[in-house]
Amino acid sequence: MAKPSSHPFDALTARFAQIFAERISAALPKAGRNGSTSRAGSLKRDMSCRYPGCKNRSKGPRFRFLCEEHLKLPKKKQDAVLAKWAEKNG
Repeated sequence: MAKPSSHPFDALTARFAQIFAERISAALPKAGRNGSTSRAGSLKRDMSCRYPGCKNRSKGPRFRFLCEEHLKLPKKKQDAVLAKWAEKNG
């Protein structure tokens, strides 16, 4: 262990470093339960299937927000369902 310095300038710089570290840590976002931080303004997507009356979870934007069951529908039927949903929720 290093011997503490008796020079007043060293005590001043140590105190400044401590205050600076406290302010920086206060400004940073706090970690959640699992250690991740939430982004400011992050978007929580509606992951429900867009088919009317369907309660299943969709497969996400890559699969047009349709569940596995409704992805099997013909493309024209999917387009009609999505247009109806967009009109209602748009």
